[in-house]
Amino acid sequence: MSYADKLKEELCHLPLDDQAECRAEYLGFVKSRGTLRLRGNTSFLVIPLTSITSLKRLFQVSKRLSIPIFETQVIEEVRLDRKRGGELSYLYGEVEEFLRRNGISVRDDSIPRPVREDPVYFGAFLRGLYLAGGSVVDPSKEYHLEITLDTTEAFVNSVKQYVSENFNIKVGVVKVRDKFKAYVKSSMDIIELLSLMGGKKTVTRLSSAIEVRKIRSDVSRTLNFLTANANKSGQAMAKHVKAIRIVDRKLGIENLEEDLQQVAILRLENEDLNLRELGEIMNPPMSKSAVYNRLKKLMALAEELGDK
Repeated sequence: MSYADKLKEELCHLPLDDQAECRAEYLGFVKSRGTLRLRGNTSFLVIPLTSITSLKRLFQVSKRLSIPIFETQVIEEVRLDRKRGGELSYLYGEVEEFLRRNGISVRDDSIPRPVREDPVYFGAFLRGLYLAGGSVVDPSKEYHLEITLDTTEAFVNSVKQYVSENFNIKVGVVKVRDKFKAYVKSSMDIIELLSLMGGKKTVTRLSSAIEVRKIRSDVSRTLNFLTANANKSGQAMAKHVKAIRIVDRKLGIENLEEDLQQVAILRLENEDLNLRELGEIMNPPMSKSAVYNRLKKLMALAEELGDK
């Protein structure tokens, strides 16, 4: 089971105890996927879903709200793998009457007042939107949650604005053919959305994945830093040794001043030591900067003597 499927499985098993919460979730399904169809003189509200798990949830929510289902269809696609989904059909007039009694207009592009008034109900509304057309990427790969909305641009923007103003969550929107995709790419914003929708187990898994990625990132940065420093130190050491050998060949180390003579000999005998470690074995011990200054003098002397 994929990460996205686990989230849907968790959301679809949340209890349906609160009537108002069920109503908000149902409205999310309607706003995300609701389509008007005509058969003869009869109008139907049809909600097609690509997930059988989400279809079962919508069926349960409809029953809990006593909204009559006119027809249920289960669709199975056989391509590279089997995918089951389906659609529920309602008499449009019955759904419209149900929503009207609850102060909601299915034709309104703004977020309904009963949903806006309580974060719990708005979370249930989001849950309906997500179960109808949402997906999330495994956080071990990247942070990305999106909801495909088969609705109007005005409604999508109203959701984006409400989420930004009330929960400080940044939502991006892109139009793909005749649909809109609302997406979130911040790990903390995804956690906030999942918490609102009621996905507590998924939030726990996501938090753990974020910590693992953070540790891996810190380790990677440290290794890169150490590698870069090691390369830099190795290149500097090679230059020191080359300069000292030029000086030895053209002038002779024994003819150098005592402090330069000592650092030259120890550098040749301990090519793997860094400047701090080299200073510690000097007699008397020297600081890293003192060793560096003496090596710098040796390199300047080698440049004067020339490598010929």
